[in-house]
Amino acid sequence: MTSIDLSQTTPRKRLFHIGLVALILLLFAAYLYNLTGWQIFDDEGEYLYQAWRMTLGEIPYRDFLTPQLPLFLYGGTMVMEVAGVALFPMRLYSVLLAFGSGILLLIAGWRHANPLAGVMAMLLFLAHPDVFREMRIFRNEPTFIFFVTAGLTMATWSWKKPRAVHLAASGALFGLAGLAKLFGLLPAVGVAFWLTWRWWNERHPFTDLVKTGLTFGLPLLAVVGITFGAFLAFEPTFLDLVLGHHLAQGSELTLVQVLANKLRLYFNYWQFYPILISVALISAVAGFVRKDARLPWLFQLPTVLAFLVISRQFGQRHFMYLLPALCFLAAWLISDGLRGHLWSGNRYRRWVPLLSVLLIAFILVPAVRANHYRAQWRDTETSELVSIIQEHTEPGDVILADDIGLAYYSRRPTTYSGAALSHGAVTSGQITTEILIDEIVSDDVRMVLVDTSLLTGNHIVFLRDYPSFHRFLERNYEYLGNFRRDYQEIDIWWRDAPIPFEVEDRITIDYEDGTNFGSDMRLLGYNLSATTVQPGETIAFTLFWQADAPAQNYWSVFAHLIGPDGNLIAQQDKVPYGGVYPTNRWYPGVIVDDDYAITLPPDAPAGEYHIFIGMYDWQTGERLPLTTPSGAPLANHQLQLQQPIGVEIGTGP
Repeated sequence: MTSIDLSQTTPRKRLFHIGLVALILLLFAAYLYNLTGWQIFDDEGEYLYQAWRMTLGEIPYRDFLTPQLPLFLYGGTMVMEVAGVALFPMRLYSVLLAFGSGILLLIAGWRHANPLAGVMAMLLFLAHPDVFREMRIFRNEPTFIFFVTAGLTMATWSWKKPRAVHLAASGALFGLAGLAKLFGLLPAVGVAFWLTWRWWNERHPFTDLVKTGLTFGLPLLAVVGITFGAFLAFEPTFLDLVLGHHLAQGSELTLVQVLANKLRLYFNYWQFYPILISVALISAVAGFVRKDARLPWLFQLPTVLAFLVISRQFGQRHFMYLLPALCFLAAWLISDGLRGHLWSGNRYRRWVPLLSVLLIAFILVPAVRANHYRAQWRDTETSELVSIIQEHTEPGDVILADDIGLAYYSRRPTTYSGAALSHGAVTSGQITTEILIDEIVSDDVRMVLVDTSLLTGNHIVFLRDYPSFHRFLERNYEYLGNFRRDYQEIDIWWRDAPIPFEVEDRITIDYEDGTNFGSDMRLLGYNLSATTVQPGETIAFTLFWQADAPAQNYWSVFAHLIGPDGNLIAQQDKVPYGGVYPTNRWYPGVIVDDDYAITLPPDAPAGEYHIFIGMYDWQTGERLPLTTPSGAPLANHQLQLQQPIGVEIGTGP
């Protein structure tokens, strides 16, 4: 295979340029295909809602809760002000930012390596499944990654002898990235690593390091500091709002647990993209040995070690800030292979271009398949659910929705905390049951939508005192039913008349108990709907639990109905609260009221029946040991409820 040299002939240059334009147009068409077909993106819904409220004059942090940073919020709001409250222009805005990042990588690769490296860097980036997934919707990744890529491109523009104007511009760009998402500051740390290594390696005076650091750092600090200062002057809780729940998440974990989680995270991410990451790492080593323009980019990679000291949970998308560097490094190595410049030995040199083609295929084919699959998604349930919301509420009525996007799509306001009802805000304790109930009462919320699916990133059911919130809904709202929205299962609670709310959480236990379930849980007692039933009828009862600490296991509860002859007649096994409030989330002091219903067979004989309950590990079948309030163990690790159930066969009219 011959190498590509665009300086040889004008026709060859022209063909290359035509091919490049065609590639960009093809990628752009792929990004626009079915752009608004899928609307069930939880975080996007939150951001769309907040931008919509800002177009109505509301101010973030003061008028609604949000942990998002100003540049992202106000940038999106400006687009919505110009283009209107519609989904397509907001997503187009994200796509344009994604392509802006890709073009910057094209320029960087073209300038420092060769035109083919630039094209490969752009292609690897825009075809990457994480980019296609996260940068076709309105969220903060497109904004902060654009400024990260711009900052890297500017910092490395004259990498052999960085110019002050480039470093200053780079620092300002990284400051803007940090104002879109705090992860935007990590690449700035990578650039600082490179500048420090360069100073040490070239043995410059210490004053040079100080001067370079100030040139790069002062614009960054000025951009972030001035903006943060302005918002702090306006809203003193600004820093707590944008940092609070991030820092609180996972704070209960030990250092060993945090390290184990992060090491597992690194390994899992490598499993997602082993070839791209491996090629980028090999290229980084080659760049370090050769001391070429890859040096500034490879110093981005160590910044990921910052995850080790942060307790909050991270996912695949949190690595996205590394993608510009990974794609740049991998593209450099692959382009060298395609051009036949990777291996100097004559014996193997002719196989290197073929190997490079295979690497491209192994990276791009799975990416294209994943992107094609995602691009086909179509959502019809959102419009149906929005119709239900609009039919039962007026435009000024306040609603509270697990997926805040439903408030945006239905054009209904939500409460102050409801605007940022995220998993992190709930699990960190930033949003509590008490806060939500207070806001529901003060805003006269007409509809509450709770996602009870066990497979989704639902929020409300992760409240530390969710049973109390659920009881509040039962006292004050009519249950309209459960609506299936693809993977979401949304309970709809509606309130028609503006009658006074019943806030007090009164609990009555008819039959007290006190049996210990393991070392940290106890059965406070139970209620029975009836003590006498007929064959074919249902025995409904409620168990009341309390724990001293979350259990170490995901226990299931069994409830067995034993007949007069001692045989099992019927049973119900389940995770408490239908699985949405399992025992490993039972916080101290929370009273868990868990409902059960066992239906008698139509031919059940008359007599005295008893209910036996216990807990077991659903994976192993092992039962949890039970003891009486005085500490005596119970046989078979099960408790017989003392109140019997009488089954009587009716004589009819």
